[in-house]
Amino acid sequence: MDSWKKSDLHLHTSFSGWRRLHLIDAQDCYVGPDEAFATARERGMDFVTFTDHDTIDGALDFLSRHPEEEPRVIVGEEVEVRLAGSGRWIHLNVYGVDERTHDDLTRLRADALETIDYLRARRLPFVLNHPFQSFRTIGSARRHLDLLLPLVPAVEVCNSTSPRVHRRVIEAMLDALTGPACARIGGSDAHTRRRIAAAYTLAPGGTKSEFLDSVARGECAPGGAAQGLGALVRDVYQIVWEYYAQLYGGTLPAGMRRRAGNVLGSIALLPAAILGLPATLTALHVARQVWIARLGPWTEEAPAPATPEPVRGEVESPL
Repeated sequence: MDSWKKSDLHLHTSFSGWRRLHLIDAQDCYVGPDEAFATARERGMDFVTFTDHDTIDGALDFLSRHPEEEPRVIVGEEVEVRLAGSGRWIHLNVYGVDERTHDDLTRLRADALETIDYLRARRLPFVLNHPFQSFRTIGSARRHLDLLLPLVPAVEVCNSTSPRVHRRVIEAMLDALTGPACARIGGSDAHTRRRIAAAYTLAPGGTKSEFLDSVARGECAPGGAAQGLGALVRDVYQIVWEYYAQLYGGTLPAGMRRRAGNVLGSIALLPAAILGLPATLTALHVARQVWIARLGPWTEEAPAPATPEPVRGEVESPL
């Protein structure tokens, strides 16, 4: 693997908006594309993959100003798609996205299976991200993942924001699959600078196209690891701090406005942030995921125990 290349295949920039509390116009990340690119390269990434939420604008913005870096930039998008009839959603990272593909994905987002059919027909490389994140019950997770895993060419088994137990459970699920092998990739899911390249994917390939072809064939391996509770809480509060700093003291990033409702909403939420509500919500959100992962009957060899195990300091970012 010494000659294999590296890319953090799950990386956000300041073009990723927050899908909740639109009143306050917050971003999900405050790292600009230039800073994200430079940091990823400094940390050994041969190719830099931008995967903002439901947009490719961050990657296009960077390339419009740095066309010479095009050979090193993979234009990706983290697409939130709905599982029809369930109210649940999943995230798919799609790579090699252009504006036409982005428009098609926006149109198809209401149905995950239609989106997957489209991606397979177009032979576009894509990945199922953090498989346990959106499910609220073991039954729902098992039912939908049994359907989805045979349909996706790759799964993110190493996400640096996920509980450590997820990797072991997801690997066991993939080991139990029959049919074509599913590629296993890594991505940091970075929303702050310090998390960039905390997890990544290794694969052979002298160009970004060859690298993605290797991933599509399953000739790849995840690198890095989950970072733990302390790092996640720091990330959450880093984003909260940067939101208030940008809103009241700096130049607003793309997609963020300063208006009356925005300011009033941010003031109303400040006491909750100071009193620790973001950390509490993060812990509760991820405790559910750890519970689902540990107790789900994901393989015949690992039946569900009768009572939940405690969460031992493992949380996943709600971002």
